[in-house]
Amino acid sequence: MPTNDDLTRVLTRPRSLAVFVAIVFLVTTVQALTNPLAGLLEGEFPWDGPVPLAAVVALVVLGCAAQSAFLFLSARAPVVAVIGTAACYVALVVGLSIPRWLTALPLVVAVAVFLLAVSRRPLVAVGWSVTVVAAVSLSLFGWALSTGVPLGIVGSFVLEAVLAFGTPIAGAAALGIWWARRMRVLRRTRDELAAAAERHAAEIERVTTLERARIAQELHDVAGQHLAGLLSLADAAVDIDVLDTAQATELIAEMRAEGRFASASLYAALRDLRIQNGSRVGPTLDLRSLDGLRDFWAARGMSIEIEVRGSMADLPAMVSTTAYRVVQEALTNASKHAPGAATRVDVEASPATLHVAVRNAPALVPRTAPDAGGLGWGLTGMAERVDLIHGTLTAGPRDDGGWSVTLRAPVGAFDAVSP
Repeated sequence: MPTNDDLTRVLTRPRSLAVFVAIVFLVTTVQALTNPLAGLLEGEFPWDGPVPLAAVVALVVLGCAAQSAFLFLSARAPVVAVIGTAACYVALVVGLSIPRWLTALPLVVAVAVFLLAVSRRPLVAVGWSVTVVAAVSLSLFGWALSTGVPLGIVGSFVLEAVLAFGTPIAGAAALGIWWARRMRVLRRTRDELAAAAERHAAEIERVTTLERARIAQELHDVAGQHLAGLLSLADAAVDIDVLDTAQATELIAEMRAEGRFASASLYAALRDLRIQNGSRVGPTLDLRSLDGLRDFWAARGMSIEIEVRGSMADLPAMVSTTAYRVVQEALTNASKHAPGAATRVDVEASPATLHVAVRNAPALVPRTAPDAGGLGWGLTGMAERVDLIHGTLTAGPRDDGGWSVTLRAPVGAFDAVSP
């Protein structure tokens, strides 16, 4: 069963409903008293009824007030409101024999029918509308017959009264049913949007949690691995012969490289944490920023060749950003595990797929510090990011002793891409 829509909810508030009922009462009262007041002002208003005109006017005012008051029941008992407003109309017409004064009163019944239709099932609204119209028509027909006028006049009067009463009732019922149906669609759409928003918020929370975990793991790796590496190199430096300048120079160079890498990794992790905390940062980097990434590592002694095929500007932002982070991580690991080795980055974008490959040759100089083995947790975190864009990430050794990292991701739609 549909609940009250926003319009009827406003009308159920005591103050709003009181204002609405007061307006209905004033409008119907003024309309009902227009004929007698206009006749009295002109001095030509014959009255030969059994009840004095002043008493009739007073009863009309009371009847309009009673009819309007039944609208207070529209929220809790709409059927009673319909029956009550219709009964007041019949009572005034039959009791005072002034049907032509009361042409506005059927509109009050129509308001009650409308409020019934928006709060009850369509069959209930239609059934009570037909019942009320039939009951009022029979009442007016019986009253007209009791006056003793010719049957033809009675038929004409009843037909006119039924049309004047039944038309607004039918229109109000149809309008109320239509309005209730539209409100049901609106509420259903609103609920679906709310559910989608909740799912979106949950997904954001999930991704945020994963990203925070990745950042925390990166910080742990930096502190546990690279700083430990620095300590190992420092211990080795203590043990060497003071006169062995070549070995000392080599250890110092490795310590500087390890320190630069640790500093860069810490800076990147802290920058990600600032993003997570909502701090203002620079624009998000994507594949259009590869030249800057190449320049960064070239200044640190790496030989990097980049070839780009296709338009990077047309890539979805999330795909391009994720691919950039993969290249960034792969170059960082190449600089750490294969210092001095030539590295090549190939990027190919088509309307359907993005393909990125980062390949480095074997290290030119064997590392003196113990190797961590593999590409570490960083690319594992990248694989989780790539999974969010329904792509695939592979990493492994090459036949020549180097290393290769490959990303494939969909561009046109989020469909899975086979490796």
